[in-house]
Amino acid sequence: MTSGEMTRTDAINQSIGKVYSTADYYEVGREKIREFARALHDDNPLHWDDEKARDHGHGALVAPLTIVAIMGAKAQTQLLDKAIPGDLLRSGVLQVDQRFAYHRPIEAGDKLYCDVSLESYRSVAGADLFTVKTLVRDVNKGVLHESWTSLAGPGEKGELPENFEDIVDGVMFSGGDSHVDPLIPSEPAEIPEPANVRWSTIPFESLTEGMDLPPRAQRFTRGDVINYIGVSGDPNPIHHSASVARKAGLETVVAQAMLTLGTAAGYLTSFVGDPAAFIDLSGRFTSPVYVPADEPAVVEYTAKIKSLDPETRRGLIVFGASLNGKRVYGRCTANVQFS
Repeated sequence: MTSGEMTRTDAINQSIGKVYSTADYYEVGREKIREFARALHDDNPLHWDDEKARDHGHGALVAPLTIVAIMGAKAQTQLLDKAIPGDLLRSGVLQVDQRFAYHRPIEAGDKLYCDVSLESYRSVAGADLFTVKTLVRDVNKGVLHESWTSLAGPGEKGELPENFEDIVDGVMFSGGDSHVDPLIPSEPAEIPEPANVRWSTIPFESLTEGMDLPPRAQRFTRGDVINYIGVSGDPNPIHHSASVARKAGLETVVAQAMLTLGTAAGYLTSFVGDPAAFIDLSGRFTSPVYVPADEPAVVEYTAKIKSLDPETRRGLIVFGASLNGKRVYGRCTANVQFS
């Protein structure tokens, strides 16, 4: 590096806080909601039945809580390509944390723009840690969701094979960059005041602090992982190529963090009732969910009512997941407005 040239860290830090918006809106389709719910093994009737959704006060089918993984992830990829020198996707990046804040539910027919920004960057023991904020807003309803995605990459001097990018290129989806409109520089959107809507849920009086939710065992096969790639558009080859996963230092193909977290969200909403009752949800990913080629990975989901506030009728749920007795998540929580 010569005098006057920016370091990689300088270039990244220069991008922190800058907001960019998608150039066109994403229209949420009725069948896309069902397709996404199917990929998450989510049978909540509000994702499937128009009449039941209307009976609960919604104008159309309600989207699963993690549907931002479709339109938001594409915008995040564009942002990272713009903000970070090198090709992060071709470096074996992994998601380590996800947080959501919900203001209004996403429904079929909504026309959504995504505002994305690089919130933070740091280097720890040679690894890069990034947090990207994604704000989802409807053209008529305003801001619906906010989310924060934390990613870990191997850093500028990551110990990957010299031909790793060539290996990735050999299995990556072709044409992924076609018909992608550039992000547009934007300004932070105004966050709405709480709506204080009481959606239909399990009765608050039926809950007690320390109460366990019924556990759930969920199978994830290679077919589930590949189907989620198609439904969500996640192009990362560690989710379908065992050779790329091993070259990246993993044992084999891993399930998407948003697939397992989206399934966890469906597990919680099946107990709560209406997904729109969720105020926030967060998950920390501590261990990969390896999916063998010829048998399913069986993830055990559990949850507990941690605390209840009789005055606001809100409750905090803590939840977790394990695979073969090993924890998949760190501390995961959801705040819910019960009816």
